[in-house]
Amino acid sequence: MANIDIPKVSLIIACYNQVAYLEKVLYSLMNQTFTDFEIIIAEDGLNLEMLELVENFRNKFRHPIIHSRHEDNGFRKTIIVNEAVRQSNSDYLIFIDGDCIVHHRFIERHYKRRKTGIVLSGRRIMFSESLSQLVSTKLIAEMKIEKPSFWWKHSSFKERKRGIYLPFIFHSLNFIGKNYWAFGSNFSLSKPDFIEINGYDESIIGRGMEDINLTERFKLKKYKIRRLTYEAIQYHLFHHSDPVPHSKEEMDIIMHPKGFYALKGLN
Repeated sequence: MANIDIPKVSLIIACYNQVAYLEKVLYSLMNQTFTDFEIIIAEDGLNLEMLELVENFRNKFRHPIIHSRHEDNGFRKTIIVNEAVRQSNSDYLIFIDGDCIVHHRFIERHYKRRKTGIVLSGRRIMFSESLSQLVSTKLIAEMKIEKPSFWWKHSSFKERKRGIYLPFIFHSLNFIGKNYWAFGSNFSLSKPDFIEINGYDESIIGRGMEDINLTERFKLKKYKIRRLTYEAIQYHLFHHSDPVPHSKEEMDIIMHPKGFYALKGLN
């Protein structure tokens, strides 16, 4: 008999200091059609307000929230996300960022399309600063931000396409689509597959390159990356970003790993 206490999905949320944004993400997760998931907060720091927020939401889902955190010592997403994976209880992993509100069918679509040796990756609609300020927990709870009328006039044509829910085109999209890459705030795969490549490369410190490296190692391992662009929809809240700190030489090394296995990773 199956153990009903083991979640079918572990949703890992990478975040840093944006407490108000994470609260909105958590509100969107309360709308999910698929509910058999656990949330693991991968906090790249030790924010006391974040701790309080997580405590307030800890028992509002089917499975208790797990909060993984470490000292704030620069951008170390690779390390804290790997730690979150170690703490996960499911055999299927979904990765998002703490500034990305998700569509109410987000987890459902990732889980439905899951398959061994396959990485699923969606994209996000980029909200402007002014539009982000209009997003309230009430609008999220009522799912009004998912309506195209809320964001349509604020978005370019390219952005608008990402907000249309069209799950029936999945197979044709991936049959004719170009070689895709995994997007750090919206991808999923089986936990054994993530372990097989030893997770994120923890030698990569500083923002901007860790997901490119991960994608290249997926390809070296011969995992196929499939598009979930029109069904696993996200809404990215505006924030300013620091410049990528890597030199040209470092970037070249990160972008062209010699093998699929991270020498400094999960194990």
